[in-house]
Amino acid sequence: MNIQEGIKELESHKMKSEDIRAIRYNDGINTGIAVMEKLDEPQKPVVPKFVADWFEDAKDNLETSIFYECVRAMEICKGDRNEFHQWFANSKNNPIETLIHMKDGYEVKKEPLYRVKLGEGYFVEYQGRDALIMIIPDDNKEIKIFDSKSEAERTAQTIGGTVEEVW
Repeated sequence: MNIQEGIKELESHKMKSEDIRAIRYNDGINTGIAVMEKLDEPQKPVVPKFVADWFEDAKDNLETSIFYECVRAMEICKGDRNEFHQWFANSKNNPIETLIHMKDGYEVKKEPLYRVKLGEGYFVEYQGRDALIMIIPDDNKEIKIFDSKSEAERTAQTIGGTVEEVW
């Protein structure tokens, strides 16, 4: 139950009559509502998509999964860490606390997507060994959209293009 649901529940218990007993009872309810209105609603954690993906895979056995990530954090060399392991190893992220709070809901951080531009055209796809670049409008659905900036940069370097962020 969140704060608003609690307030609504308290409101439903108010007495309808005007006698002194009902007035005092409703004063108590109103005091409870006033206290609830001062409470801070816990904020849902906002996490990168790769953390949300890990959580969805691990949520049914979260405690054990977190334990294994703690062990892995000690075993994996820095250069071999994937995005999740880098995030987990960074104490500023409060990774264990964040993952536990995600059980009560979370939001995925909106991150930019990328596309590759070459001249007036945009990269669409590779056809065999060649890149298919077409001069098409910005909003065309055929343009290849990359989740990873590094992947977009590799393609841009291969075809001599530039990377653009797309929100």
